[in-house]
Amino acid sequence: MKISELQTRYSLASKQSVYDRMKALQITPVSRGEISSDALDELDKLDKFLKSNPGAKIWEFPRDVESLSSGQLDNSTGQLDKSTRQLDNFNETLQLVEAIARHFAAKQDPLANYKALEYAANHIILLPSSKIKELTGAKPNKNQFQRGTFVFTKTTFKIGREAAWRVQITANAFRNAIGLPEQSQ
Repeated sequence: MKISELQTRYSLASKQSVYDRMKALQITPVSRGEISSDALDELDKLDKFLKSNPGAKIWEFPRDVESLSSGQLDNSTGQLDKSTRQLDNFNETLQLVEAIARHFAAKQDPLANYKALEYAANHIILLPSSKIKELTGAKPNKNQFQRGTFVFTKTTFKIGREAAWRVQITANAFRNAIGLPEQSQ
């Protein structure tokens, strides 16, 4: 059917209303200015819904999702239809990805952040503010601050748009806290 005839078929005020309905139902023309009979059936159902429910919005129209969620059996073969198999495959794939993610999260080294900071300190590597926050869990502030045995000093350099920070390890940071005498340097 021609799209131009739909405005009068549904007694709509504008052609834009026709296109709004087509967009909501994800209907695309099969050829220039024409839609398929299946698309026309969907538009008829939508029109009937809107006329039987005054004040209803297009997005409130109940879409036919039963075939995707419940799984339709093909009576001739006794097998689930293609859309249901695809949905099942997607769910299985999603479960597999989640299991892999949990595996890698569990295997992460709990000292990895400290090792990264120690490496940066020992090799005099400057780190951007975002990396400092990622590794310490604290947003860097002031020109110098300390987290545990690490002292972070802001430099005059930039890494991209971020400030660059030098990391140093302090040997005596916790010695007094646990009652050990300070080491002389």
